[in-house]
Amino acid sequence: MSDDTSADHAWRAEMLDDLASGDASRSTRALLSLTYNDPDRSWVEELLLGQLREGNDPQLRSLAVTCMGHLGRMRGIVSARLFATLEGLLGDPVLGGIAEDALGDVKHFATVL
Repeated sequence: MSDDTSADHAWRAEMLDDLASGDASRSTRALLSLTYNDPDRSWVEELLLGQLREGNDPQLRSLAVTCMGHLGRMRGIVSARLFATLEGLLGDPVLGGIAEDALGDVKHFATVL
């Protein structure tokens, strides 16, 4: 991301278009890029939490959980909502193991607000 706000908005819009494209490869790259590069941690958290909706692509749901751990590790802060969501996923037969890994990253590297 650059210091140019208009370029940042254009980049975010492009990533959101890729995320919504229905193309697994583009969507995956976009979700990772937003997690790693978007400076607004709270916005990224909301985006990741939104990916958990039932009916969303299972691959993106799994990646969103992984990205929650990345966010905690890289930013050092996560919201209580994100933390509670990860805890709530521990019993999920599909996402539980991924949530456990992400929660480990959050507990080790992040402060919960």
